[in-house]
Amino acid sequence: MNKIMRILLNLVLVLILLFSISNIYLNVFQYKKADSIYEDIREIRESSEDIEDNQETERITEVSKSTEDDTYCELLSINSDYRFWLKVDNTNIDYPVVQSKDNNYYLNHDFNKNPLGSGSIFMDYRNNFEEDSSVILYGHHMKNKTMFSELDNFKNESFFYENNLIRIEHQETTYIYEVFSIYVADFNNEDYLKVKFEDEQDKRDYLTYIKERTLYKKDIDLNCNDSIITLYTCSDEFKNARTIVHGKLISKM
Repeated sequence: MNKIMRILLNLVLVLILLFSISNIYLNVFQYKKADSIYEDIREIRESSEDIEDNQETERITEVSKSTEDDTYCELLSINSDYRFWLKVDNTNIDYPVVQSKDNNYYLNHDFNKNPLGSGSIFMDYRNNFEEDSSVILYGHHMKNKTMFSELDNFKNESFFYENNLIRIEHQETTYIYEVFSIYVADFNNEDYLKVKFEDEQDKRDYLTYIKERTLYKKDIDLNCNDSIITLYTCSDEFKNARTIVHGKLISKM
């Protein structure tokens, strides 16, 4: 009987080991697949920018560029859900941003709309970027430090005060945001995820609320005419923890 138990125990241990190895392999495969997909998209974007630079250097005066030469149009032709490009200074956050009809689809689909565990960076389905004064972006907190993992950098006081900016490249305009608030919140409380406001007072109350929650204070004025951006990801401080970063629009170029 003891011999049978030892055999069964060894079998269970082998199965656990195989399961663990397969999970590790699957995670590594998913990471590499995601890296490959987004690297390809960055190359498309960079090649389009290189063409535009060459055109300017050669003083080509066409009134409009072809779809192949236009970064925005080219990415839009790959995925009609594409909205703009996101970059955060001194992080590896450098991604296309998409938008679906809900906030679930791009949790596990890549830019090409294929299933992928790391998903995509996506804008809240309620948002209209060109019209809304409060825009929310979501992304996974991946263990290999991709997607929105490096939002954790803002939890470092020196990084926060170095004014590392958030940049949105939308068509031919770059929107620059200064981060004014970083904190950890509970997933079950969505008071910090407002897109629409009842009136000016409602927005003022919201801005005060999210500014006061920050880990570090910054001397930055906020009023109901300001446009803000919110970056949202998971966190490991406690169960259902979320890292929230807010920035104020300070310039458009």
